[in-house]
Amino acid sequence: MKRSDNRLRFLYALMIMAALAVIINIGFVTLGKIHLRSKTSLVNYVNSVSNVEENIFASRGVIYDSSGTIIAQDVQTYDIICYLDPQRLSSGDQVAYVDNPSYAAEVLAPILKMEAKDIYDILVSNTHLYQIELGANGRNLSKEQRDQIKAIPGLNGIDFRNSYERYYPYGESFCPQLVGFAKSDNTGKLVGRMGVEEYLDDELSGTDGFHSYQMDKNGYTLPGMYDKTIEAINGYDVYLTLDVSIQEALNSAIETTIEYKDASRVWAAVVEVKTGRILGWGQYPSFDPNNITTDDVQVNFGAQLAYEPGSVIKSVIYAAAMDMGVYDNAYFDSSPYCYTASTGRTYGGSGQLGCIKNVDNKDWGMIPLDYGLIYSSNVATATLLSQYVGVDGYEDYIHRFHLYEKVNSDGISEVTGLTNYGNSPVDDITATYGQGSSTTMLQLLQAYTAIFGNGEMYKPYIIDKIVDPNTDTLVYKGGKKTVGQPISAETAREMQDLLRRVVSDPEGTCRHYAAKSVEVMGKTGTSEIPLDGEYSEDESIISCMLGFPYEDPQYMVYFAYVSPKTLYYNYEVKPIPDLIDRIAVLENISFDENGNAPKYIEEFDMPKLLSKKTESAKEELEAMDLDVIIIGDGKSVIGQYPLENSKVYSGHKVFILTDGRNISIPDFSGWSRKEVINYWNLSKLSIVMDGYGVAYAQSVSPYSIVDSSTNITISFREINYVEKTPETEEEGQEKPE
Repeated sequence: MKRSDNRLRFLYALMIMAALAVIINIGFVTLGKIHLRSKTSLVNYVNSVSNVEENIFASRGVIYDSSGTIIAQDVQTYDIICYLDPQRLSSGDQVAYVDNPSYAAEVLAPILKMEAKDIYDILVSNTHLYQIELGANGRNLSKEQRDQIKAIPGLNGIDFRNSYERYYPYGESFCPQLVGFAKSDNTGKLVGRMGVEEYLDDELSGTDGFHSYQMDKNGYTLPGMYDKTIEAINGYDVYLTLDVSIQEALNSAIETTIEYKDASRVWAAVVEVKTGRILGWGQYPSFDPNNITTDDVQVNFGAQLAYEPGSVIKSVIYAAAMDMGVYDNAYFDSSPYCYTASTGRTYGGSGQLGCIKNVDNKDWGMIPLDYGLIYSSNVATATLLSQYVGVDGYEDYIHRFHLYEKVNSDGISEVTGLTNYGNSPVDDITATYGQGSSTTMLQLLQAYTAIFGNGEMYKPYIIDKIVDPNTDTLVYKGGKKTVGQPISAETAREMQDLLRRVVSDPEGTCRHYAAKSVEVMGKTGTSEIPLDGEYSEDESIISCMLGFPYEDPQYMVYFAYVSPKTLYYNYEVKPIPDLIDRIAVLENISFDENGNAPKYIEEFDMPKLLSKKTESAKEELEAMDLDVIIIGDGKSVIGQYPLENSKVYSGHKVFILTDGRNISIPDFSGWSRKEVINYWNLSKLSIVMDGYGVAYAQSVSPYSIVDSSTNITISFREINYVEKTPETEEEGQEKPE
């Protein structure tokens, strides 16, 4: 036993001595550049060794919509590398460098979309370098481009390096003005250039790593050479408040409006009233972030276009009068309003400075102030300013509603607009009906969260949450942010009653925006376009702000477009009420099949259901008046949608995934596309969705037992409604009884 221990000690000592010898030898080679045993100088060899440092780019975070649908992600691409050193070692008879620059330039040019001369000049002017790239056109090549190049006969010295480019599956249809885009810089790294991609560039980019090593002149690394790698840390994932289904509906309304109204520009948004969540945002013209040049990027009309808002702004002075307690729905004279230096009304005399008229010189005689908003009378708001609210009072409410001020919403690039209020009597009066001063859609959306809500004003926002995918931890959670309470809850409800009548009254200027599925409240606007110091004689801006359902406002739509002047401003507006109907179906707030109004909608926090018994989880959800869809026949819950603490509303579908393997497929008839997507994401079944709108057919019979191998197709169709047509040429000509 002792002899065996002595042998082990001897072997251990030999190993230590050998290791010391290697360390000493490396030290002499590294520091003294001398091979210890042979005493050979290694100066020439060591000096020929290259120190190489390469960035390891982190994967950019994924951008999702609110339901988890991918909006932006990295995709595999390739960068071309040209080896120019004739000393580069080859395998067998294969030439390992670009030996024929002229031929290489000729065959690469059409694939890289470059001039052959430019490629040739790059190759022949850099022969002193071991390898080169070919600039921006040589980066982010597709697999097809790579394979084309690899298949070219006689093309030597060409290789590829893995790279990434940003891909946007929905292209120009998913509001690139807000999402933005990312492009490679001159190092090949993806950098955000606009929108969320730019605003959250640091969070999305992650932390790059690097690979530092030594190689000899032939491009080889040898044992003992320096080699160090620090891995990259991938970027955070970003979830937006935007909703793919609502965005699709909004895009459809925009496209149809272009056709209906011969519109040259359109901008619109859908916002959740009680939170400020931006659910949809679109415009025309737009651009494709997958194929972008500087010339393609337009102004974000919703935040960077300041314009005279027109009569949509009239709600502010009506709300001010109600909130001040001075509104009494008295009769007023709707004939032209001639004013003095104090904005007071006059019927002639030396103090008269000018006169305000209603659109198309309409005069309804003596009518109640309520009808001043229903008919959209300019004279009504002038009367409210001079006889009820006062110049200082209205200015106070302008500030309360933060009009003509930046919203500062999640990095959205914006302008403030221009207010001419307080400069002269005519500026003060015209500001009450949306002329002379300019605002943005983003500012109007913020203001109307108070009018359509409970008087509190919420900042519109688009960042729902930021998640670190490396650790699956929540980095940031967005949420509603109160930025003031310009009016009381009582005033807000009084305004909602009046705005409902603007839609429901037979002569209301908003009557053609009434939807089939929900009761809508709203206000229209028509504004002039300044052109060379005057107003355009050819085009106007037509707009509307709509809230629904009236009984419990959940959503609002703002829609504006530039089109040729016509008497039919607010006729033939079918795309917009159709949009409301689609949202109502998507969000389960439509009337039932008997035409009954939706019952009062309650808001709940989704409970944690994981590991609970299926039956008790179902009972808990049904007690909240939720439509419970169970996936599988198991006795325990292993998945849920929405997730714990998400907001859910009575009547909405919620989904429970159980530990049972037998899945009885539901009857999808009447389901929205969004509901099917939620079911699909949780069940992991093979579902193909055909069309848009509501589900009306499915390839597998309802209640059949299916699994992941079953191919299921669900067909959707658009909601069809009878188009409204104008009864008369002009609106609101008759005096109410």
